[in-house]
Amino acid sequence: MYFAPTILLETGLSTQAALTATIGNGIVSVVATLIGINFISKKGRRPIIISGLTGVICCHILLASAFLLLPETPVRSYIILFLMLVFLFFVQSMVAVVYWLMISEMFPLRLRGIATGLAVCMQWFANAAVAFLFPVLLDSLGGKTFIIFAVINSLSLLFLWKFMPETKGKSLEMLEKHFEKELS
Repeated sequence: MYFAPTILLETGLSTQAALTATIGNGIVSVVATLIGINFISKKGRRPIIISGLTGVICCHILLASAFLLLPETPVRSYIILFLMLVFLFFVQSMVAVVYWLMISEMFPLRLRGIATGLAVCMQWFANAAVAFLFPVLLDSLGGKTFIIFAVINSLSLLFLWKFMPETKGKSLEMLEKHFEKELS
């Protein structure tokens, strides 16, 4: 959550309060990642990422609602902070954990190195685009910015729902055969 201080300043928190509150981001990220790593082998990739994206979408809708509907009070600021931390929990414990594991599983062995490298490169391009566009969008659209992200994540969820197989308990060779069959 690169822009936690910016978002919290938008809610009316002081600079010092906004910066201090973002310490929670680091704590939530570490704890959520440890939880996600623990659950991924037990629950499977598909249900975790679908649940995670559903949570992310709900958080985006609730963040937009809080920005657009609640009066500018300290309570609103803390509601938004709470929603940001819940959002971060869903991302770090579910979406990110599955993403990093799936990119190592989904490519055939002969292409795995280059394909994984390209996938990571594209992920960083997407991160750079968000890092560049988010402050511009927040400045011009305010809380409506989160609606845009809810729509984008909804499209991602539909894509994963339709195309993402469960890879838990399958060997890399089995996965390679599955993807070859799907692509032919």
